[in-house]
Amino acid sequence: MFSRHLRSAALVASLLTLTGCGLFNTKPNVEEPPVVIEDTEEPITIDEPAVEEPPVMACEPVVIEKEAACPAPVACPTIISGAVTKEGDIAIIGRIEYVDVMSIDMRKKARIDTGAETTSIDASNIVEFERDGRKWVQFTVTDRSSDDMSEVKAPVVRTVRIKQHGVDNVRRQVVELDLRMGTLRETVEVTLADRERFDYPILIGRNFLRGRAVVDVSQKYMTLANGMDNTNEEEVEAPQEVIEQEAPAKQAQGQ
Repeated sequence: MFSRHLRSAALVASLLTLTGCGLFNTKPNVEEPPVVIEDTEEPITIDEPAVEEPPVMACEPVVIEKEAACPAPVACPTIISGAVTKEGDIAIIGRIEYVDVMSIDMRKKARIDTGAETTSIDASNIVEFERDGRKWVQFTVTDRSSDDMSEVKAPVVRTVRIKQHGVDNVRRQVVELDLRMGTLRETVEVTLADRERFDYPILIGRNFLRGRAVVDVSQKYMTLANGMDNTNEEEVEAPQEVIEQEAPAKQAQGQ
C-alpha cells in the first residue's frame, strides 16, 4: 500500500515537471509600456525657395492741400464820370452824346452803339473822284438844327457792301474823320451812310470807343458841362444793318 502511494506521488511530480511548474510560478499578466527607441540621426533640412517679403514702409503723412490763393487783381484803368478825363483814364459816357466833326466845325447828336464796329455819319450828295492817282470822295453834311450844309472831301480808305432786307445791296465809302466827344478826340474810320430816317445823324461805333470810354445806358449827354440837354426827343433806331467789307479802294500804280 505504501508503494502504491509512492507511485501516485511520482506521477504527480512528473506532471508538474511537464507543465513547467506553471502552477507555482504564475505571475500576473501585466502589459508593459512599449519601448520607444529615440532617433539619434540629425534631422534632414529641406531648402525651401526664399520668399522676399515686402519692405516695411513707414506711413507717409497725409498732406491736405490748401486752397489756391486768389490771383492778384489786375489793375484796370480808372473810370471817372463826366467830360473831364486824364491821360490813360476811361470816361463814362451816355447812350446819346454830342460829337464835333472837327474838319467842318459842326456839332451833331450821336447815338452810341457798342454793337457796331465802325462809326457812321449821315452824308448826302456823295461823288467819287480821283486825285493824285487816288480815289477820293466829296459829300455833304447837313446841320439839322440850322439846315447849314458843309462839304467834305477825303480820300477813300475802303468800301463796304450793305445788305438790307427788301432793298438792293448798296456800296458805301469809308473815310477818316477827326471826331471829338467832350475831351475824347480821335481820327477814326467813318462810313458814309444815308441816316436821314434816323433821329441821330452820327452813330459812334467801337472803333471810337475802344480803350477810351464805357457806356452808361441810363444816362445821356454826360460829356456836356452840366450833363443835361433840354431837347425832348424820341429815340428811334432801325435794325442794325449788315455790313460786308470789300477790298480797299484801288490806287494808281506808284502810289
